[in-house]
Amino acid sequence: MLTNVEQIKEKLDIVDVISSYIKVEKAGINYKAKCPFHNEKTPSFFISPTRQSFYCFGCGEKGDIFSFVEKFEGLDFKGALETLASKAGVELKNFKQTNDTKGEKDKLFEIMEKATQIFEKQLTENKEALNILKKRGVMDVSIVKWRLGFAKNEWRSLYDNLQNNFSKEEMLEAGLIKKTDTETNSGQIKYYDTFRDRIMFPLNDSAGRVIAFSGRAIKEDDKTPKYLNSPETKLFYKSEALYGFNIAKNHIRKLDYTVLVEGQMDLLMSHQAGILNTVASSGTALTELHLKKIGKLSNRIIIAYDSDDSGEKASRRAAEMAMALGMEIKTVSLPKGEDPASIIKKDPAKWKKALKESQHFIDFSLNKALKEKEDRNLTKEIIKNVLPLVSLIKSEIEKSIFVKKIALKMKVREQDVLNDLKKIDQKENLNKEEGPFKNYSKVVNLERILAGIIFLEEFNKSKKSKNLKEKWQQIVDESKVTEILENFKENKEALIFETEGYGEKGSLDEIAEDILKRLELKNLKTKLQKITIILDDKNLSKKDQKETKTDFNKIQKRIKELNN
Repeated sequence: MLTNVEQIKEKLDIVDVISSYIKVEKAGINYKAKCPFHNEKTPSFFISPTRQSFYCFGCGEKGDIFSFVEKFEGLDFKGALETLASKAGVELKNFKQTNDTKGEKDKLFEIMEKATQIFEKQLTENKEALNILKKRGVMDVSIVKWRLGFAKNEWRSLYDNLQNNFSKEEMLEAGLIKKTDTETNSGQIKYYDTFRDRIMFPLNDSAGRVIAFSGRAIKEDDKTPKYLNSPETKLFYKSEALYGFNIAKNHIRKLDYTVLVEGQMDLLMSHQAGILNTVASSGTALTELHLKKIGKLSNRIIIAYDSDDSGEKASRRAAEMAMALGMEIKTVSLPKGEDPASIIKKDPAKWKKALKESQHFIDFSLNKALKEKEDRNLTKEIIKNVLPLVSLIKSEIEKSIFVKKIALKMKVREQDVLNDLKKIDQKENLNKEEGPFKNYSKVVNLERILAGIIFLEEFNKSKKSKNLKEKWQQIVDESKVTEILENFKENKEALIFETEGYGEKGSLDEIAEDILKRLELKNLKTKLQKITIILDDKNLSKKDQKETKTDFNKIQKRIKELNN
């Protein structure tokens, strides 16, 4: 009976899986693409449909559909398995983790799922929390889709619900409870729920498993933070997690742009309005890791943060970071005091119109400066806040377009704008291009090609690999062949991909035979040089001289045959 992994591999083709994430193109019998795991200008990422594997000549990443999804989605093996099982229509049965750490994560996923179910049930029983959501425009269908919940205003409600199935240590590890700093008179430590009297928003990983919570306070006061997020755990890293990413990712890939908002309510309302490629930074500062996660799916982002001062500053930080990564950034201009959620509640059509009218962040900054500043202050504003953005652009052509635009709107010479641009120190490039083949030497030699053919034949379980080894060993000794193959094993995957390329140009059998002859010729010429030195020895006996001359003639004859 086939295992879960075997069933999935039987139903899914690696080219179909990878091309659903990134753009691939035919390259002989293989496919190639720009590597999604490091920044590069020319494709060095190759996919073999024959062997159902991938290899990047730039960064060395390699593997099958499972390792690709793990790396791309940022999942563990079980998460990748669940994701691919869903694509393949395979029902997972009797799956067990063997690794202790993965087993521990499984337990954390289990407790987070149970907590989500408890919070969901409690929301249906709390009219006040439901009314708050409905007043904000959240529909019942969204409450169910996003699995919204409610944490009771009690110190140990969740703790009491979970303690029969989970230990205190597991609850602490998941970030669901906290412990008091002081012990009771009996020496015991008291535990209490992390979230109390809050509307609960579950955060998911790429496979849709709950990894954390964000809780919005029912009652707002100076002592209570409006939002409270889970602490970082073995499941949740706030610098990587984006709210709604698990649902938005396929729409981002399809539409080739991301709408980035700040809060959970903004995201819920945006999805409710039909903008399904929306994700939220969920109240935490946007990081480079967040942007790289989005950038794997699309290089284009529309930032739609709140229109207040803090929202504008956060937009600026996000734009600078993203542009330094080579991304195309637009921004939405919202009326003062408004956020996406409030606009969508009044009129979803206005939200869609605002997105359509979004401007490149440099255009937005330039128009803002022209509107608010005059004369000398305008020049200072352009130099301080607009030109540094232009300096982050990778494309020289695109850069020159903005230089012309700034010069035209300020009514100055382009050269003057260029001169000021040159004075600006470019920010450090956050994602330097690594040259292709950085960790991999593409030096082509005969031994290398022959080793690749042997490795490929071994993969195909062909007897030819053994025959080739034996023929090679007749030319040089067995230990030498073993040593050569051992040295090339480190780049085995790369060699096989190269060998498949050679196979497109001619028969691998003929290539192998030709290489063996060339290697033999090289070896015979070396022997001939040594024999010539021996023959020059005046102390050589007549018998030895005769035998050596015989060897000399045999080698010469064989060299002549090989040359022909």
